[in-house]
Amino acid sequence: MKRTWSAAFALALALMILFVQVASAHERRTVGKYEFVVGFLNEPAYIGQPNAASLAVTDTETKKPVEGLEKTIKVEIIFGGKTLPLDLRARFGQPGAYVADFIPTKAGTYIFRFTGKIDALNVDEKFESGPGRFNDVQDTTALQFPEKLPAPLDVAAQVQAARDTASNAQTIAYAALALGLVGSALGAFALRRR
Repeated sequence: MKRTWSAAFALALALMILFVQVASAHERRTVGKYEFVVGFLNEPAYIGQPNAASLAVTDTETKKPVEGLEKTIKVEIIFGGKTLPLDLRARFGQPGAYVADFIPTKAGTYIFRFTGKIDALNVDEKFESGPGRFNDVQDTTALQFPEKLPAPLDVAAQVQAARDTASNAQTIAYAALALGLVGSALGAFALRRR
C-alpha cells in the first residue's frame, strides 16, 4: 500500500513539474480586464518545424475564457525587419485558445503583435520571445543525428554559387567558340587571298 501511495505521489509531482515548465514557457500579461498568455504553440520552437503563435485569453473578473476572438483579433509575426500578418483560428475543444500557424525559418527572437478589439477594448500588444518570457526559436543542428545536415540557407547559397560558376563557365565557352570561329574565318580568308 505504501508503495502505491509513493508511486502516485511521484507521478503527481512529475506532472506538476511538467505543467509548471510548460506554463513558464509562455508570457502572461494583463490587458485591461483580460489575461493574455502568449508563446509558441510548441516549446521549444525549432527552425523548419511547423509551429504557431499561441494566444489564450481569460476574463480576469469572471475567470472565463474569452471566445470569438478569431473574428476580432489579428496577429503579426515579426522577425528582424520582416513581418507576416496572419489570422487567428480557435483551437478545437479549448475555449479562449487561439493559434496562427507558421514555420519559423531562422533562429532567434520573434515578436507576436496582437491587434484588434475585445468588446470595447482596443488591443495593440507586442510579445517578444526571450529570457523570462517565451523561448526564442532554436537551431536544430545540435539535435541532428547521426549526420549533421547543412542549413537550408547554406544549401541555397551553395546552389546559387554553383549556378554562378556554371554560368561564368558557359560565358567563357561561348567567348572561346566565338574567337575560334573568328580565327577560323580569318585563316580561311588569308588562305583564299594567297
